[in-house]
Amino acid sequence: MVILKHSGQKWAGWEKSVNPFFLSKAMKRILILIGIIIFGCRSSPETSFDNLNQAFISWYFKYHPVESTRYNMSKNNGRFSLNTKTEMDEYYADISRFLIELSQIDATKIAHNSRIDYNILYSQLEKMKYVIDEIKPWEWNPLWTLDELHDGLYILSERENIDMDNRVSAIQSRLGKIPELLENSKILMIAHSKIHILYSNTRVDKLLILLQQLPLKLNSDNITLDNIDDLIKKSTVALEDFKNWINSQAVKFDEINFPSDVSLIQNGFNHFTGGKYLSPHVYELAKKKLIPIQDRLFHLTLPFYLKENDEPVWLDRADTLEVIQWTIDDIYNNPKNKIRNDEVLSRFYKSLTAIEIFCYTKSILPRKKNKTIKLEFAPDYSSSQSPVFLFDNHPKKVSMDIVYNIKAPEGDFGEYNLNQQEIDIINAMHILPGYGIQLGYSQNYASMIRYLFPDLVTASGWKFYALNMLIEEGYANWDQEYHILKLKEEISIIARTIMEMRYYSREINREDAIKFLREMAFMKENEAQLAQMETDLNYFSGTASFIGVMELNSLLAEYKRKQGDNFVLSEFHRLILQDGIIPLFELKKRVLLP
Repeated sequence: MVILKHSGQKWAGWEKSVNPFFLSKAMKRILILIGIIIFGCRSSPETSFDNLNQAFISWYFKYHPVESTRYNMSKNNGRFSLNTKTEMDEYYADISRFLIELSQIDATKIAHNSRIDYNILYSQLEKMKYVIDEIKPWEWNPLWTLDELHDGLYILSERENIDMDNRVSAIQSRLGKIPELLENSKILMIAHSKIHILYSNTRVDKLLILLQQLPLKLNSDNITLDNIDDLIKKSTVALEDFKNWINSQAVKFDEINFPSDVSLIQNGFNHFTGGKYLSPHVYELAKKKLIPIQDRLFHLTLPFYLKENDEPVWLDRADTLEVIQWTIDDIYNNPKNKIRNDEVLSRFYKSLTAIEIFCYTKSILPRKKNKTIKLEFAPDYSSSQSPVFLFDNHPKKVSMDIVYNIKAPEGDFGEYNLNQQEIDIINAMHILPGYGIQLGYSQNYASMIRYLFPDLVTASGWKFYALNMLIEEGYANWDQEYHILKLKEEISIIARTIMEMRYYSREINREDAIKFLREMAFMKENEAQLAQMETDLNYFSGTASFIGVMELNSLLAEYKRKQGDNFVLSEFHRLILQDGIIPLFELKKRVLLP
């Protein structure tokens, strides 16, 4: 059950590439020795996997200190991932050793729940190995280091429950490491990608703003604060120098023709979509679905269009798309749907409350108490370009709030860039009944390995499934405008899937990709730009959503057929959610088998 309340300016209610951190050689050898002892004493496949699983989690958090901070493991709060060639070679060797140890465990002789974790761990290790072998982001993408720096400081700055002494100490320690990490990044880079240079410029700018704001978040003695001010100045100089270097020197390196030189379609598809799908089949299915769903959208939009326009004369497909685009623009721009800048938070709160009441009144979700979520405007130094995003959703600790960050209005007056229906749709996907509900269940499941590495296809598919289900169940009294915008979202992931196939294979460039999304999925310019950025930085994100929602719709149909008159929608959702965010082929076994 989602809890909603208002408190001052905050509304309480109910998101890479591998960044290795390397221990010292001595500590590393100790860790390996412990591992040898543990694995040498194994007494059964189940015990062996249990030991390996726990060893990997401990290793992962020590080698990924920013991730450790993200998941509320405070031991490594003062560290960053180190980034030298020697350390990366050692890190790679450790991954290989884990894979060897894992392959020696007979997965058929362990319990089903453990087997799910076994497969998740094996898949994740292979993905980490693939990124190091094939993508090698440190060689051409400055974000590999900049994201580590930004996230490491941002979490310490924004997380409310960190003790002040620990916050000050950790920030002081991380600030001191920034110049060295940036210098190491320069040494590792041997090529460049133009678009990632542009993204990196923006990230540096956000980091500089964050550094300026850090002193406002800290309270300590004058000597410590003076030292932090000095470290901030040195970090600022180092970041400005790094930005100048990537724009003047790195651009002289060989150019990576992104994305074709990364060979994502040929080699990366299975690693980023779960290994159970064939890319030609997925993309053919997407292409087959695009026009029929556009036609469904056309039949919904035509009555709206004819209220204000003469009946069009159809000459080609463009006329049909024009009717759809006109209607969607009219919904966006209709004054009755607009909200003022000074009522943004209250509108988000009102929307969440209405969706929650509908979901539980209609019994479409099993009731479960989740964490409290606070609605806040996103700070201007956050790296996300999305209109909304969750912060502090990773720690399992129930007493910690999740922050639902909303892009702030551009001014105190005027109209917000999202209207009422768009806010409802965003809330449905990101909070309830979408990701927020899925997250609440996964936090209550005991397995840490499946919480660390949630299945991306299942997670992204659930968001769109949840939105579709909410509207189909009658939210907003079956208002046709909601059905139109819901179908627009459905078309968006189909169009993104087609775009990603063509873009990753270099059939089209970025400009053509954005144009395709604008024309085929009826996206606003900023929506298409954001979708393209997701495709650049989070590989196959649109494709994963498409696979996920198709699979969930198929699973629902099969479950309905099997249950017959005994079908209960909330029970189907309970079965989907109860075991964490696991691969869909595992979900099918859970839901359909006796």
